[in-house]
Amino acid sequence: MLKDRKKPTSHRQGNLVKLVDAIQRLTEIQHEDDFWLFGCQFDEGHMNPKYADELHDIMRELRLFDITEIGNLYLTSGGRVVLDRGWGESFNERDGVIYTLEELTSGIPLNKFIDRINKLKVHII
Repeated sequence: MLKDRKKPTSHRQGNLVKLVDAIQRLTEIQHEDDFWLFGCQFDEGHMNPKYADELHDIMRELRLFDITEIGNLYLTSGGRVVLDRGWGESFNERDGVIYTLEELTSGIPLNKFIDRINKLKVHII
């Protein structure tokens, strides 16, 4: 299960947000001021243990992440593309599936992909 790294709001929650936050934290952690610790001027240094533990936690979360927790790819009436209907995203009757989970995990023919994108352009514009 992915952790909440930032406070969820009505417009910012769900598994996809948690996944992006985990990846973002993984890429930013090395830029923390105290990420690398040095004992003296000639010390090669070592990683701060608190960040080592956090890195292991994030990697474990990502390894255990299951795409089937997300589901189909949707387009909301507000023009947002979301993956996880039922996990905190806002929907109404006009919102619909762009691609199913099966298509996301197994693939889709290029012509079918392009046709769906072209149909969506009509709804967004």
